[in-house]
Amino acid sequence: MTPFERLLKIMIKPYVLMSYLALIILSILYADRPIAYYFHAFNFHWGLPFLKGLTLFGASIFYIGPLFILALYFRYVHVNKVWEKRSWFLWLCVFIPNSICLLLKIGIGRARPDLLFKEHLYGFYGFKTHAPYWSFPSGHTTTVMGLMFGLCILFPRYSYAYLLFGVLVVITRVMLTHHYLSDVLTAGYLTLIEVGLLYYWLKSKNRLLDKQVLKH
Repeated sequence: MTPFERLLKIMIKPYVLMSYLALIILSILYADRPIAYYFHAFNFHWGLPFLKGLTLFGASIFYIGPLFILALYFRYVHVNKVWEKRSWFLWLCVFIPNSICLLLKIGIGRARPDLLFKEHLYGFYGFKTHAPYWSFPSGHTTTVMGLMFGLCILFPRYSYAYLLFGVLVVITRVMLTHHYLSDVLTAGYLTLIEVGLLYYWLKSKNRLLDKQVLKH
């Protein structure tokens, strides 16, 4: 069993799921605002500029297009079936969770921390088509963790390094006050489940993933 499979197995246990859900609810009720105000006071945008660089690793624009092009490259230019399948898989690990995340953002309409600081708005406002109300769940968290979970599946030997890097990027979203703690907690969990479902579906169909990846 790979580290990803162990993590997924643990996180879907009923008592773990309920505990995690309770943590998210408690964060929304009691922790999100104090944490946001705390980091807002430090203004890490100016004091620690490397955080702004690190947080960019969660931008979907750097992965969805390039991974799609990479998959086509290995299909038509430098033909390599193994890397083509891996490229498609990583693309799906980013694209599918991001699509679901966007729908949730629009439907839930949570005000971002900026609106808390400027207009004292906090909460969930329902269907919204404006980005200032797209705080929940975190898109950058969804992107980077989708990619890292995918890499954990393809290259399990380096799983802990991938997960550590993903967590560091996720932390920047809270430190830079782009998101609340509950935004990233929710996004990370949803992405884990979505990538896990994708992985086991592909594994059952023996599609996209090469035999080396499927054999543990």
